[in-house]
Amino acid sequence: TTLNCSGGSTPWGSWLSCEEFDLGHVWECDPQGKEPAVVWPALGVFKHEAVVIDPARQQLYLTEDRGDGLFYRFTPDRMSAEGHADLSSGALEAAEVTGGEQGPVRWHRVADPSAERQPTRVQVPKATIFKGGEGAWFHDGVVFFTTKLYNRVWALDTEQDFMAIVYDVAALEGSELEGVDNVMVS
Repeated sequence: TTLNCSGGSTPWGSWLSCEEFDLGHVWECDPQGKEPAVVWPALGVFKHEAVVIDPARQQLYLTEDRGDGLFYRFTPDRMSAEGHADLSSGALEAAEVTGGEQGPVRWHRVADPSAERQPTRVQVPKATIFKGGEGAWFHDGVVFFTTKLYNRVWALDTEQDFMAIVYDVAALEGSELEGVDNVMVS
């Protein structure tokens, strides 16, 4: 793999390693080193940063570390024999926040996740730009993720499909938290 970045864990015990370059993929790795890594092209070809999984819906959410990057959702076509998301095929979608920077989210299918004809991020003209997508964490039905070029922490309520800004350095006088990157909830 090449230029790996944040990635994320799966509910079934593997690690999804994200390649952070324009032709990057997501690789599923066995932390014990017993199984070989598997590349999942259905998760798109772009500058991947982080990925989290909604354990109830088995949907994946992915950030893109570019100044014109998007926020993605992957819904698998089926479950594996073990009962978890089969990452070999499904729908890759990009988010459009319809209420401006915050508000309801509409998901648009990426026609060609392989990016053979055009880069993934330009296939959905209505998608909202999230400048410098970084770390992500799933907690209690909410995907939290950061954007380093905005210096923000975002929260997507997956039940309501509603996006909110929960931290914005520009809105806080004297804030020292800049260049937000990885994030977790405890």
